[in-house]
Amino acid sequence: MELNSYMSYMKKIVLLVICTSLGAEMLPENGAILNYTQVFFRWSQIPSAESYQFSLNNMVTGEELDLNVPQNSTLLTDFLDWNSSYTWFICALFGDDSTPFCSEIYSFDINPLPDYFPSTDNLFIDETLYQDGVTVMDIESLNFSGGLNRFGIPIWFVDKNLFDIRFTFTHFLPNGNVIGFEPNKGYEIDLNGNRIFETPDGYSLHHDFIKTSKSTYFLISATIEDQYCPEECNPNLPDEIPWQGDIFREFDQDGNEIWSWNTFDYYDLTEYNPYYVEIYTGNFEMDWTHSNSVFFDENTESVFVSIRNLSWITKIDYASKDLIWNLGETDFMNEIYFDVDLNFSQQHSVQVLDNGNLLFFDNHRYLTPELSRCMELSYDETDYSVEIVWEHQLPENMFSGSRGECDRLENGNTLITAGRSGHILEVTPDHEIAWHLEFDNGEVFTSSYRSERIPNLHPIAFSLSIDEYTGDVQEAFVEPVNGMMTVNIHNSGWGEGWYIYSLQDAPEEAIISDSIFVQPFENALLNIDVSNLPPSTYSLAVYPNHAPERLQTFDFSLHGAIFLGDMNGDGALNVLDVVILANLVLAGNDSNVAGDINQDGNQNILDIVSLVNLILET
Repeated sequence: MELNSYMSYMKKIVLLVICTSLGAEMLPENGAILNYTQVFFRWSQIPSAESYQFSLNNMVTGEELDLNVPQNSTLLTDFLDWNSSYTWFICALFGDDSTPFCSEIYSFDINPLPDYFPSTDNLFIDETLYQDGVTVMDIESLNFSGGLNRFGIPIWFVDKNLFDIRFTFTHFLPNGNVIGFEPNKGYEIDLNGNRIFETPDGYSLHHDFIKTSKSTYFLISATIEDQYCPEECNPNLPDEIPWQGDIFREFDQDGNEIWSWNTFDYYDLTEYNPYYVEIYTGNFEMDWTHSNSVFFDENTESVFVSIRNLSWITKIDYASKDLIWNLGETDFMNEIYFDVDLNFSQQHSVQVLDNGNLLFFDNHRYLTPELSRCMELSYDETDYSVEIVWEHQLPENMFSGSRGECDRLENGNTLITAGRSGHILEVTPDHEIAWHLEFDNGEVFTSSYRSERIPNLHPIAFSLSIDEYTGDVQEAFVEPVNGMMTVNIHNSGWGEGWYIYSLQDAPEEAIISDSIFVQPFENALLNIDVSNLPPSTYSLAVYPNHAPERLQTFDFSLHGAIFLGDMNGDGALNVLDVVILANLVLAGNDSNVAGDINQDGNQNILDIVSLVNLILET
């Protein structure tokens, strides 16, 4: 918004503009350039503010948005446009005739949507069945990842030019970052593509890269050993040939390898798929295992891996590294654990559901007929029984010989990425279609590697405010009530978890440290006992346990505590306090906050009654 436009707006509501900087707690940062159109706004609390007027202006179209917001943050999931410049400011409203306090004007830009983003016009949605949210996916054939709203409108992308080849999205993380890889390199990045973590050099990473609940990273890397040539080999080949297996590796946040599991150490070389031996020409390595997914189950402390070329799912005990069982194509097994023909092959993206069942995409390659499907299996390790709990077979035109994923959604539906067919669809447990996207990019082949459904792009979107934060911007302070300071954690995000907080004094030494569980889209109240703290300057630090980099701080001055009912400040409750409160109520004067006994924001006869009861109780 230009200054003239800003002043014009302010004149309309007859406000005197007082400008101030809202500091480092402001989001988006002034001058930021974004690759997404769902934007979280946050600013510092203004002393004595009861609410805020939030004003946003599109400098390209001139469109304006004005909202009254009860807390010092707001999340906009629509309204914003690609290839646009925005300005915004806030005004603190005080609930009386006081002049609103307004910030300076801030700005940010949203990048143009890249021309390689495919058309999403071919979309069907049944609003009665659809799981609300954003679909994020990897468009593997076009070398980039992105996200769409329910109507197929692009809202996020990863600029493929930030990487040597591409960024292949695998998962959206609870901390608001995304995880993915390109050949030989795994990354954790933020929504703008900035690298938060990358794997060390020297690993032939392929097919999967994940982050666990332990904040560690798993990847699959290829490994080659010269071994005997099976009997199906061409007799013109040497007795020993290079076999390509896989090593599943785990790294800590510093890039140190802390765990590994090598297929050559746990599978027997007599366990192989004859098809890949028969087609082996000697020009490259024999493609033995070709693993394509890894999943860490924190409930059982187990690692589940998908061995594509053997059509197996393997469970590994994390602590001992023992192979617990193989499930799948028994013809290739020396030891058969589950003696059941489940008729799946070349599967992808094995996951463990909350109920303990397995969910995966059955590519069903080399089987007749070649029809891909999602499969949910329950199993019993005591008698090695297994049952198909649910499956959804895709039509012939959605067959995908490789790639693909199935994700169970919050409402019980399943999001299916039909891999190389270019279809992503959401189906109900009864197989009704809730949402269906078919990518259309003209003559260009479009396929998707994986996809997920999330509520929005911001699982972590919170701000802090403190009750009884009064004074003005030149001299603001907190007045505790009955020795307690109440902090509000305004959570606009869909993530849940423990938030760590720490109250520090001037030397930045922690005085009080603890945690509180914060629910999605809710306001958490944090009551801190400061009755023994002297009036001084303090700092409150709060961050989600799973995302310490999202730390927020609140610096404030602490005044002497307000004790409810102690109208004259003598430290005692008696009839004198009743008289003072009664006089204030009769005069319509509510300036003494100690008189708001029931904390409803008013001082009236109810507070007098409450004060009398307090005196009688003591």
